[in-house]
Amino acid sequence: MTMAILGIAICPLMNLLVLSQNINSEGEKEYDVIQTAQYYMEETRAMGEIDPEIFVYNSEEMSYERMVSDVLDDLSAEIKITPFSYGLHYIEVNILNDGEVINSLTGSIVID
Repeated sequence: MTMAILGIAICPLMNLLVLSQNINSEGEKEYDVIQTAQYYMEETRAMGEIDPEIFVYNSEEMSYERMVSDVLDDLSAEIKITPFSYGLHYIEVNILNDGEVINSLTGSIVID
C-alpha cells in the first residue's frame, strides 16, 4: 500500500525532472549560439580594417561577407559588413543551421 502511494507520487516528479533536463539542455544550446555570435561580432569589431583575404565583397548587396562552417555542432556563421557613410559600417552576424538563421546579432563600427 505504501509503495503504491509512493509510486503515484514519484511518477509525476520523474516527468518533471525529465522536462527540466530537456529545458536546461535547450537553454545551454541557445546560450552557446549567442556566445558564438558575440565572439564573431567582437572579432569583427576588433579589426582596424576589412581584410580582403577573409571577407569577400558581394557587389549585388554591396557588402563584405564571410562564411565560417562547423562553428558549433554543424552550425555555421555568416558575417556581413555593410558600408554606410563616413566610415560607418553595419555588422550582422547570423548563426545558421542548414541555411536557416537561428540567431542574429547586429552592430556597427567606424572604419577609416
